[in-house]
Amino acid sequence: MPLPVPNLDDRNFDQLATEGRSLIPRYFPQWTDHNLSDPGITLLELFAFLTDAAFYQINRVPERSLAAFAGLVNVTRAPGEPVSATLARALEVIERQERAITADELEGFALSAVTGIARAKVVLQTSEVPTVFPAEQVVKLVLVPDFPNDPAPRPGAAMLEAVFQGVRSRCLIGTRLRATAPQYTPVSVDVTVVRDASSRLGKDGVAAAVTGAVTRFLSPLSGGEDGSGWVFGRSVFRSELDQVIERVDGVDHVSRLLLNGDEDIDELPLAETEDLRAVSLVTLARLTVAVMDL
Repeated sequence: MPLPVPNLDDRNFDQLATEGRSLIPRYFPQWTDHNLSDPGITLLELFAFLTDAAFYQINRVPERSLAAFAGLVNVTRAPGEPVSATLARALEVIERQERAITADELEGFALSAVTGIARAKVVLQTSEVPTVFPAEQVVKLVLVPDFPNDPAPRPGAAMLEAVFQGVRSRCLIGTRLRATAPQYTPVSVDVTVVRDASSRLGKDGVAAAVTGAVTRFLSPLSGGEDGSGWVFGRSVFRSELDQVIERVDGVDHVSRLLLNGDEDIDELPLAETEDLRAVSLVTLARLTVAVMDL
């Protein structure tokens, strides 16, 4: 499909002259004679004429100039090739992402560097040294591999090296890059639910459904409210687990819920410091589900 050449400016002489007259009261309120006999109006119309002629030329850029513009991005016009096709190839080169600057771009290149990476998180770590300015900064790529049967998936050394090499070549000069695995905080959940008397599920079926719901919700791959993986550094809240469990078919309500064996814990932080929270995910160390009837 040929690339359409836009009309850079479609204003004509009459529109330019009218626009010029409309600006006189704003910038020169003392200028009150706007008749054609006024020398200022003559100059205004002369400039409008010259501008109209310039627009005409702008909208008719010669093909040799268009080919030269394409050459600025290393696209050479082939013999006999329409200039529109050359410009289309040049546009593809411009739109192609070759460098990683933002966090989203770094994460995107990390996901595409090798197969088997499910999630990537960029964390900027700064080391404050009193005698050094500016502060030393390291861009950490936290990688979560796609190991659905592993409650705490960690990339191996080969995968970390492959991602590092793939992303480093696209980073800006001077970027200090490090590929690493996430930190996992083990969480134990003990829950007792009351079965809905109207449900067709038995106790074993309800227990299995609750186990699946809690496991999915806390999963580093499919956890969280949107199912895209538990948010890095996000605490585990009792209230959210209550909601997840009570949405399960066959559950009337939650009778008891313990986090790490403590019934009084309402929020369970994944790490104490901000740096560790930024790279921390939750892993389900133990889950026990008890079901009782009303």
